[in-house]
Amino acid sequence: MNKAMLKSEPPARGARFMVGRDSSGRWIVSDREGRIGGLFTDRASAVHFAMFESDHVPGAVCCVPEEVTLSLGPIFETPVKAPKAISTRMKIVGRA
Repeated sequence: MNKAMLKSEPPARGARFMVGRDSSGRWIVSDREGRIGGLFTDRASAVHFAMFESDHVPGAVCCVPEEVTLSLGPIFETPVKAPKAISTRMKIVGRA
């Protein structure tokens, strides 16, 4: 186990990243401000990402217990609206 990762509770000041599973069982990483995170295929990849993003600062990554369900937060759950199609009018000019 790496020094930058905690096994249970984050320190009093709080860990920057939480690693755990979402309600669908996928591995996720979520930062405390809801700005950085992602879905991962396995725990090792999720921890690697969180540790890299936190510059391996001790206590910056917390792996939550299995009974805790995480979410990526509202910024990741808001559907992105596609820009409206640009309407262009073309004038067809025939040969004279």
